[in-house]
This record gives sequence, structure tokens and C-alpha cells, in this order.
Amino acid sequence: MSSFDSLSSSQKIRAALHRDVRSIGTETCHFLGLEITKPAVEIVAELVYKKLAVYGADLEAFAKHAKRSTINADDVKLLVRRCPSLKNRLNAITPSPKEKRRKTIASKPSETPTSKQRESENLNVKQNDPEPSTSKQNVPENSKQEEKGNEVADFDNMDVDDMIDLTFD
Repeated sequence: MSSFDSLSSSQKIRAALHRDVRSIGTETCHFLGLEITKPAVEIVAELVYKKLAVYGADLEAFAKHAKRSTINADDVKLLVRRCPSLKNRLNAITPSPKEKRRKTIASKPSETPTSKQRESENLNVKQNDPEPSTSKQNVPENSKQEEKGNEVADFDNMDVDDMIDLTFD
């Protein structure tokens, strides 16, 4: 029985990570013409281990929030949302769910009314209204309805890039 077999699964993971970090560090330093000391490799390996532990906890929380027990590509994309280059690489590998939804909505007529359909329904209701809105009480209500209709239309026409990120570090 080797000493590796006697380790717990957590210790095996940590040892494998140290081995891989040492290998990558040695190879990278060789190409750059540098040397790396053993303590430096150990520090980098520990930093990587701790960072991966945080990533794992975050991914688990994202999946749990979505009421899933499996971590999927969308969770990973959410994790790397602040790193544009990595996010672009992941989007090239797997398309985002918003792109999928847009394609299905565009190809099939949806059962829910679009913003243009809502606006036309609002206009039809106003044209068929038997009472003219001349009283002071009706004017603010109608203007509120128009504003509300415009807000819905503006939100529907808003691009994802126009959204504000309200997450905190």
C-alpha cells in the first residue's frame, strides 16, 4: 500500500493539486527562463486550493438558488461574469440561455402579448371608451395608464447591455 492510498480524499485532492501546480509552474518558468522555488510553488498551490474552494461554494449556492442539485454551465458563466475574456470563451463554447429563448420566441408565435400588442390593446380600449376623459379625476388615471404602458414597452425593448449590475463584491 502506497502512502498516497492511505490519504483521505481531501488530502488526495490537495496532493494532486500541488503536483499539477508544480508541473505547470516548472514548465512555465522553463519557457520564460526563470526558476521557481519549492516554497513559492507550495504558496501558489495553497492559493489555488483556497480559490477553488470559494468557487465551489459559489457554484453550489448558484445551483441551490435555482433549486437544482446539479451545477451546470450557466452557473459557471455566472461565476465568471466579471471576467470578460473568460466569459467570451465560455459563451463561444456554450450559448447563453437568453440567446436560446430569443431564437425560440422569434421562430414561434408566443401566447403572451408583446409590447406592441399591449399598446394596440390600450389604444383600442381608449377609442372604445364611451365616456370622454374630461373630468380631472380621469385625466391622471389615463396618464398613469399611458405611462405604465410606456414603461412596459421600454422595458421590453431594453437590451441586456442597458441593464445595471447591482451585485456587490
